[in-house]
Amino acid sequence: MTRYNIISSKPGKTAPRLIEDLLDYDPRYLERQGGHLLADPPPQWKGDGHAIFRKDENDCRHKLMLLSSRSNTPKSASEDADPTTKWVVATYCDECLWHFDITVDYTSWKNGHTPCKMNDQEHPLHHLQHVESMYSKKDLDQENSITEIHQFACSQLSCPVEVKVEISKPRLRMELLAPLLDSVKVRARGEREIRQDPERFEGTSPANPFQALGYLKTYIQHAIDGDPSVARKRINKRNKKFALCFDAECDELFNYLGFTTTQEDDTNGVRNFFWQQPIVTEQNKPFFEDVMFEIIKQMSRRPAHERGPTEFKIPLKPALESIQQSLGFSGYPRVSRTILIDSSEEHPHYRSLGAIYDFTDDYLSWAYDRQRDCDPLNAPYYLDCVSAIANGRKSSDLQTKVVMAISNGEFGLEAIQQAYRFFNVDPDNKEGDDYIIGLYKSRIESAPRQKEEARNSLLAIGKARDSEKIRAVANDKAMTVTEALDFFQIASNLDSDSIEAVAVSLSMDGDASKVARALRVIANDRNDPTLQRAATNMEAGNPGSTLSVTDAYNRLQMTTVQSHSANDETVLNYYQSLMSDAGPGSQDSFTEALRVIAIDRGSNFLLTKLDDPNAVVEAAPSTSDQPVGLDNIGNTCYLNSLLQYYYTVTPVRKVVIDFQNHRMSLNEEDIKKKRVGGRIVAKSEIIKAQKFVDELHSLFENLRTASTHSVKPTRELAELTIFSSAAEANFRRVSISSPNGPPNLASLLDSPVYGPQLPPDHPIQLPPIQVEDDIEMVDHPGDKSLDNDDDSSEATLVDMVDPPSYEASTSKDQRNSPKDIIVHDGIVDNDTVMVNGTDAPSEEKSLPKPEKQPPLPPRNKSGLVIQTNDQKEKVSDDELWRFGSQQDVTEVIGNVNFRLLCALKPTSIDAQSGEQMDIVRDTLYGANAVYLQKAQTLEKKVEAWSNLIVFPAPNGPRDIYEALDVVFDEQIVEIDNSTAAQHASIDKLPPILHIQIQRTAFDSVRQVASKNRNAVNFPETIYLDRYMDSPNPESTLMKRRRETWKWKAQLKVLEARQAALNKTVADISVADALIATKEYINKLQEEEIDGVLVGEDLSECLEERTAEVAEELESISREIAALKQNLNEQFTDMRQYEYKLQAVFIHRGEAGGGHYWIYIYDFDNDIWREYNDEYVTEVKDRRRIFEHQGAVGGTPYYLAYVRSSDRADLVQAVCREVDPPASDPMDVSQGIQFEEAYQNATAMEEDDEGGETRHVEHVKPRPIRPKPVLGVPKWEAVNDQTPKDAHGRPWQVDGS
Repeated sequence: MTRYNIISSKPGKTAPRLIEDLLDYDPRYLERQGGHLLADPPPQWKGDGHAIFRKDENDCRHKLMLLSSRSNTPKSASEDADPTTKWVVATYCDECLWHFDITVDYTSWKNGHTPCKMNDQEHPLHHLQHVESMYSKKDLDQENSITEIHQFACSQLSCPVEVKVEISKPRLRMELLAPLLDSVKVRARGEREIRQDPERFEGTSPANPFQALGYLKTYIQHAIDGDPSVARKRINKRNKKFALCFDAECDELFNYLGFTTTQEDDTNGVRNFFWQQPIVTEQNKPFFEDVMFEIIKQMSRRPAHERGPTEFKIPLKPALESIQQSLGFSGYPRVSRTILIDSSEEHPHYRSLGAIYDFTDDYLSWAYDRQRDCDPLNAPYYLDCVSAIANGRKSSDLQTKVVMAISNGEFGLEAIQQAYRFFNVDPDNKEGDDYIIGLYKSRIESAPRQKEEARNSLLAIGKARDSEKIRAVANDKAMTVTEALDFFQIASNLDSDSIEAVAVSLSMDGDASKVARALRVIANDRNDPTLQRAATNMEAGNPGSTLSVTDAYNRLQMTTVQSHSANDETVLNYYQSLMSDAGPGSQDSFTEALRVIAIDRGSNFLLTKLDDPNAVVEAAPSTSDQPVGLDNIGNTCYLNSLLQYYYTVTPVRKVVIDFQNHRMSLNEEDIKKKRVGGRIVAKSEIIKAQKFVDELHSLFENLRTASTHSVKPTRELAELTIFSSAAEANFRRVSISSPNGPPNLASLLDSPVYGPQLPPDHPIQLPPIQVEDDIEMVDHPGDKSLDNDDDSSEATLVDMVDPPSYEASTSKDQRNSPKDIIVHDGIVDNDTVMVNGTDAPSEEKSLPKPEKQPPLPPRNKSGLVIQTNDQKEKVSDDELWRFGSQQDVTEVIGNVNFRLLCALKPTSIDAQSGEQMDIVRDTLYGANAVYLQKAQTLEKKVEAWSNLIVFPAPNGPRDIYEALDVVFDEQIVEIDNSTAAQHASIDKLPPILHIQIQRTAFDSVRQVASKNRNAVNFPETIYLDRYMDSPNPESTLMKRRRETWKWKAQLKVLEARQAALNKTVADISVADALIATKEYINKLQEEEIDGVLVGEDLSECLEERTAEVAEELESISREIAALKQNLNEQFTDMRQYEYKLQAVFIHRGEAGGGHYWIYIYDFDNDIWREYNDEYVTEVKDRRRIFEHQGAVGGTPYYLAYVRSSDRADLVQAVCREVDPPASDPMDVSQGIQFEEAYQNATAMEEDDEGGETRHVEHVKPRPIRPKPVLGVPKWEAVNDQTPKDAHGRPWQVDGS
């Protein structure tokens, strides 16, 4: 085999790509759209979403098995080849039985050749170019079974490797085996023989295909084992076994296998016919060995009732490792699995680069270089490929590779096509270079400002045409003074200050680099230091100011945190307040700061106000592709987050929009049957729930059709959302009877809150305070200084009195019996203990209680609230509203779910529990199977839930799987004074999965609630296979889970030992303590102090012990690393239950209060948006969501994942049908006056003690216009017609 001449302008593929294509290539279907998978390069993918796949779902994905007797492969991956090496890997597919022989030939090796090796950074893998392919059209026989031969050679000129792939059909065609595989025919054959000679076949049954194949295997084996020099054995056709299995229909098979027919008369003169065994030689022995394997394979596929207890042990092993070793890529570095988590189908760009989807970035970079060098004509397309992969992987290394290529004059195919479009030229235009150059010159003469863009387009075309002439013209970058003046469209005698002003203005709207270059030309021509300094600032990226954005906020006396959350109006208020008392110099400074902020925000509002403070700025109308915000109507940031989220859940949105068709009837019979959370629901509760859905329907309609950038929820909707009926009734009861003021949620429900918060084991003891009658003492939150970063204690309330302590609002009985009742999802049952909404035995007690300290009830603070002992007779709605505003999103979600379930009619009724089933429950509710091992029995209990509750680690970060493991792993519980093993599995996965990150805990030392800010890292895709229920304790899944539990137990012991060795009571490691002791002993020995005896070998013993400790620590580290790797890889191949992250609720603040917002992912547009009250903005840097947890950005505490397979039907980020925008402009000057907001809202004055400030969220909410009651004369109407709401829309009469 001679060394082939490689055609330089031909693409290739890496060795791993070749084998990947070989495994996918099914030679039974030669014709495929897009060409031959092995021989032809893949078609270019146009990025239109429709990739041309050259394989079909029915194609065989080959499982190659090694034929060792015919193979010559390396003994290990480290074995090197030499000039005499020719590796041969003979294989066959265990599924389709086709044969694939791969030859890797080094015999063309000449002096100076160096084969590619993985330790060679320049040539780590073979890059194989196709040389030729041959196809056989002859009928196949024993001598000729090869149908295809494909030959490749390494494109690295100093590498001698040539590769040949020979493909052969199965040795036994199916039409030959058909008479033996048809069980009906085989049985009929035997029955016929028995009928013809019943006496001879007495006691014999007809054969089956398995037996027939077995006899044929025996005949072939005898032929292989026979001695060619000895007379061949014969098979008498009258032999009973033969006669029952074979007849004339099988003659073609025997003839094909080389059997020959003979005849002979016996002693009685009866003529007998025989099949003479074939002659097996060294040349045809491989053929018969293949036949043997194929027969055995066919036997293994026969049904169990034919095979009986027969076992098959085919002496073959998988061939893939031998193939990889022969081609030199065994164990090549692969990319991290986290990058490949979404790659269900390999992107066509990988094939185009001749690469594999699991290549590391370095290997992909190398594959791109090889493909570009071998096929320079298509280099632009390959640049587009690596660019798309870099963006898809979010790989900074590959993105740098792309940037470097572009900076070196490379252009992608899309860039070249865009360049032709710039000149309005068809890329296939046959005009010469002069024509293109003429278009360029004409363009820059007519539009000087477009010269830079025209030049870049010309460079791209020159590169595509490989035209030195075009490139030379494009590379002439000199700009003349005339061109610079034309660029600015100014006269030559204009003064420098005006030129600088024009330049600054242009730099804000256009390409600052072009502006800087033009300004530099004019500055140099005039030798003007002012313009030169301005040009320098622009070149450095500071066109109008050297002030940073952070310094600009500081100059306006806004903290960094406030700068993140403040809206444009708030920024303007700060600016106007400072400007009112500032001198001329300071005013310029503040104006510069506001301009920097306005430019950074891209705020037309602020820029307009800078030009004309009295200008009326119209609110930007919303568009159909942009969600709208929700106004904060009084500390309802958490409510807004929740409502925005539910609007994106398609089943919930549809059922609310179409509520009339899902409304629960109010007839007495249906109400009696209704069960929600295991209890009967009163008619009054259903009516209130339906009122809630009606209000929600109106809001959803506004979110769908509003033309403004935000809409306002009604107060009635807010009250129904955040306040359950039971809580409201108890609030009024406790508020009237208790002298301690408005209670918290736990006291209202006579129970701790299940999920987010639990009561402390002991009541908080407050110091005794003497109170005079008729005096009310209130420690307002406003009297405390608050900050609004995540370490602050910002309140969520507006002008509200602190809630009482736990002791003050909880009765004695409640404190002593914290398990009398547990509330979940707003459902209360005084007779049962509920676990995630399901009855559970109360005697079970988890032992121990890792990581789950009992926290305080929600919204408790240490503030003092003392009232007179006089009982109230009535509770105002404002007090009720203030209390409801304390609840967090977790509590509100439970109430919303409960309201929806009460309002909707059931789609079915659960036969066992009688529980209502409906669209909301089907969408949001799952169930766990809890297994308890009691004595010799394994008990199972199914518990429903609407969310899974996980906990951050006590110290340091943990990922979402580690957090979920705490829920589902085996733990020891105490039951009836004995211990038992308990674990949980997911019995039912909801289409949308909610995970609550419980961050609130109770500090028993400080007697306060605290917030755990440790990060819980969550990926965009999770797989829940590892937690699914498997009733069979011996299933593969349960074996793996038990194995992980064992590893974790070992890991806990090792980490405890490691900690003990690394830190002692003296706060130093054992090794350091031993070293210090040894040094002290040595000094004692040197000083020879009288009366102090030191053993001579003590120092040596200490040194030996130090070495032992170091060795033990190293051994522990290795074991810990191995266990962690095992845990990380234990379930990576289980990816059936895939869920995608859709929403992340964020909380910033302390356990007692804070600010909420939500991030929601738009799957259709691949963008995340931040919903922060009335502002909905695109998240440019996703690290804000997935990194920096616990810092200024707040902490995630509630996640929503959606099932990948149904994602399109479950969530929709944007659902809009925009109405025409309202005509009334927004006049900011008529809004909240800054002085009032500054004094009453932001409270920026420093107090005497700490100098801290209140959070901007304490701004008094805008007054909420209630829905009018028709007929009331004092209600304002517009033009004496139908009353309208705050958005200018007419109210509808109830019932209309």
